[in-house]
Amino acid sequence: MKFTTTTLALLAATATSKVAASELDATDGVSEYAEEMTKRRLSTKGGKSSSMSHSTKSGKSNSSKSSKKVQESIDKLGFDIYGDSSMFDPSSSIEVDDNCQYTATVRLQLADADVPFPPVMPGLNGPGSCIFEGTDCNGQSCLNEVRNVYSLSEEFEEVTGFNHVGVDWSPCGHPPLEWFGKPHWNLHIFRVTPEERLNARCPDGMADPFICDFPPFEQPTPEGRAFFVWGKDTNDAVANVPDTFTAATDTAVPGEAVHSWNHNLSMPVAEWFDPQLIMGLYDGGIRFWEPMTIQELPSEYSLSYDPSDGFTTLMMKGHAKGCEIENE
Repeated sequence: MKFTTTTLALLAATATSKVAASELDATDGVSEYAEEMTKRRLSTKGGKSSSMSHSTKSGKSNSSKSSKKVQESIDKLGFDIYGDSSMFDPSSSIEVDDNCQYTATVRLQLADADVPFPPVMPGLNGPGSCIFEGTDCNGQSCLNEVRNVYSLSEEFEEVTGFNHVGVDWSPCGHPPLEWFGKPHWNLHIFRVTPEERLNARCPDGMADPFICDFPPFEQPTPEGRAFFVWGKDTNDAVANVPDTFTAATDTAVPGEAVHSWNHNLSMPVAEWFDPQLIMGLYDGGIRFWEPMTIQELPSEYSLSYDPSDGFTTLMMKGHAKGCEIENE
């Protein structure tokens, strides 16, 4: 089975004091913000060792984004995915026990990261700074995500299959706005390289500046159509994701994938604070978080925050890739 753009994403609502809780409780304002975004989208539519351990402070060196070929790909994608992950003082570790079970961690200093917040949050008077034509977030629209690549070590990838983490900040949140329309972190754990992600785009097929147009619209290019090619099981449901997961066709993000998650666990945006697990679908060969078919993918995870140092730690456990238990 060929793996293409495969992601595991964790969305964590920000708990930083930079945004007061009262600012995020304006449910009517969020609803109005969602209506505004919907109208704008419609108006722009078209446009083997038995045990091993490894820890690393910086992972693999990030692929150079200065090469002409990579820069051309970034230009075609329309935004930079590489960023600068050093601001998070990142580190990772990987251990495999005698039963071929791995424990992997990724540690990031998110609390004090220098990322933009909308000066005016969506509220009763409208979308505030969360508009396409705005320049309130470092001279750009606050709807733009701040993306960063943290490359994982070769040992980490060898055991888990994960190549890098996309440490991505959404200043205004993103659709579905009734669930995710407030500032939060998106931790995308990719099984492909950043360069491969650059080819996942929708030339001449964007619904708005951030989302690929979706069926019944037919993408005019192979890379665009690949967003909507998914494996199906005998019940015509999306294959190799939990039965509770639903793919949302209007969440095809260039450089990422179509997003699939358990919609029944999604809370109204003012009540959302717990991490939400999301999986990405692209090009039909997607399989992840499916221990019976891909054992090395995580069978459990936790996301914790330490207020004493501001670090967020992602812990994953699963079966080590290529590891077999020796029979005695």
